[in-house]
Amino acid sequence: MVLNVRRCLVIPDVHQNVAWVERVLARETECDLAVFLGDYFDIRTPLKIRTGVGATCAYLMKTWQERGRKSVFLLGNHDVQYLEAKPACDQYCTPRNLHYKCGSAYTHAAAAEVAKGLSEEFWSGTRLFVSVNGWLLSHAGVAQTLWPPQASTADSLAALEDQAARALTTMRKGAHPLLQAGAVRGGDATVGGITWQDWDHEFSDALPCPQIVGHTASELGARKKGRSWCVDGNQTCYGVLTGENLTVKAC
Repeated sequence: MVLNVRRCLVIPDVHQNVAWVERVLARETECDLAVFLGDYFDIRTPLKIRTGVGATCAYLMKTWQERGRKSVFLLGNHDVQYLEAKPACDQYCTPRNLHYKCGSAYTHAAAAEVAKGLSEEFWSGTRLFVSVNGWLLSHAGVAQTLWPPQASTADSLAALEDQAARALTTMRKGAHPLLQAGAVRGGDATVGGITWQDWDHEFSDALPCPQIVGHTASELGARKKGRSWCVDGNQTCYGVLTGENLTVKAC
């Protein structure tokens, strides 16, 4: 998906902190589009300010229904594990042999709640990446080794679109490089995929287009490498693309 908009809001990892998302959306009412960078579940905020799994699902469904095409929901590693588990949960079974489980962050109880709370239509509208105003937005970024070499950036994005679709449709048949964790994050891949690449130890600004990612949280806030940005500051900041210019804002 390639989009060009006047003003795009970029919301990094949510991790069940719905109150923070609501503050950001309330501040940026002039944005034509909001792109969520994924990781909607598995809390890392204090208990007193978190939203439960079921309530987070309800908020995502409400936001998706009300905003329509004004929002794009990308998938993070914490979301992919629940998407993989959904068919088993829908049959009231315990998922077995998951390829993309995020260690101890995954629980069957949460998987069952997510399967019940998010519709098939919601999941079918989620994506692994989107290109906005010349920037590649994804949860963790695309490594140079996973970037499809083509005659043009547009052709590479189209090839990446095909690979992303294949990764999601075949996710339960075996691990796909786009969805695997690299050794830095305890995985088997040489480098992390689009939902797992580590900003500090794996990411490099080596593609024809700049990238905006989340995933690697830091108390330092947003960080820059070359032209690219990681905007996961542990819910202290977010991004706004005005044309091709990115502004990082505190919140």
